[in-house]
Amino acid sequence: MNIEKVNVREIAKQFGTPVYVYSLRILRESIAEIMPLSPVVRFSMKSCSNTTILKEMLSLGIKIDAVSVPEIQRALKAGYSAEDICLTSDVFFTAEDAEFCLKTQIFCSCGSLGMLEEYGETRQRLGFGSDSVSIRINPGEGAGHSKKTNTGGPYSKHGIWYENLDEAKAIAEKYGLRITGVHTHIGSGGDMEHLSRITGKLVDFAKGFPDLRVINFGGGLPYEYDPEKPQIDISTYHPILEERTQELEAHFGRPITCEIEPGRRFVAGCGFLIGEVRSLNHTFNENKKRLDYVLTNIGFCHLLRPMAYGSYHPIWFVGDELGEETDIIVAGPVCESGDVLTQKNDEPVPRRLPRPKRGDLVVIGGAGAYGHVMSSNYNSQPLIPEVLVDGDQMTQIRRRQTLDDVIREEIG
Repeated sequence: MNIEKVNVREIAKQFGTPVYVYSLRILRESIAEIMPLSPVVRFSMKSCSNTTILKEMLSLGIKIDAVSVPEIQRALKAGYSAEDICLTSDVFFTAEDAEFCLKTQIFCSCGSLGMLEEYGETRQRLGFGSDSVSIRINPGEGAGHSKKTNTGGPYSKHGIWYENLDEAKAIAEKYGLRITGVHTHIGSGGDMEHLSRITGKLVDFAKGFPDLRVINFGGGLPYEYDPEKPQIDISTYHPILEERTQELEAHFGRPITCEIEPGRRFVAGCGFLIGEVRSLNHTFNENKKRLDYVLTNIGFCHLLRPMAYGSYHPIWFVGDELGEETDIIVAGPVCESGDVLTQKNDEPVPRRLPRPKRGDLVVIGGAGAYGHVMSSNYNSQPLIPEVLVDGDQMTQIRRRQTLDDVIREEIG
């Protein structure tokens, strides 16, 4: 199995396992697909924040959506200017965060009434800073592929509830702020029907803000992780966004900037996680049916999504003599029963795969988004390296942590 022109065995031999690998060709293809959709395209960098990835985005004219001050600082270090970065804090930020944004002239989208008030109070205390802010609106519905990724509706903490927009206006007036932008994001699990409906709702809300200059339709572009199913065509999103923007421009009689901020659609497909089969095991269920486990060195400390969301990822084994296809549960080394790569609704789900041997490689696809960025040092596991593949070249873009790295900040 190759990633571009590089065999995965060569990658494993040079960098060890587990290791994250990104295909520059697939990344650029994804960028080329998304860029025509909107005049302003932001990369939701929480999905994959390696500096090399950020620099590639910068070189191709993509701006940044950050969700924390450290993400802003990381983007600045990668070469972005403050005017290319928007902070979309989901619920709140501290007075120190607000002060940082005001001093560095970062445009802020406030995701709660409290955050809007914090911004106004800090600006008032400092006596300087932009009076222009955006607000994130909860439109009353969402579309996450899991309840845990649904970022709209009554059970989501994200955004100012659509019936409370008058309170947002009152806070803005109290502190002399102008709400020049509106924003929404319903989750990364919708389809074009969802996106069409929600963009229409946001346009209706936007008409209530006389100072509007920017409308940000968020992310949520669908992505199909199963390679056996067709990838969803997103080109039809462009005329929807164009129509929505034209409606607002006709309403206000001036240009309105349209923005989107995809994350996973940019990077999910370019990422692979290479590991190794370490052991085979089996159990029997209550009906005496045998359950075969393939135990790998890829745990939820390396890829959290299956355990957190029950997410599907394609899996391949690479070996000299793979066995016949059979039902296999693929799991990791972490001391939790939930450390399973093939699961759904918190339950292990066997998958039809060739039976590997100990020492064979396992390759997890669709690992570019919310992969390395959500990894941890649980079980004192060092963070694993990242490698970029470009044609027949491979370049390490993050080294593997050592135990000394893991415990460096401990005192005692």
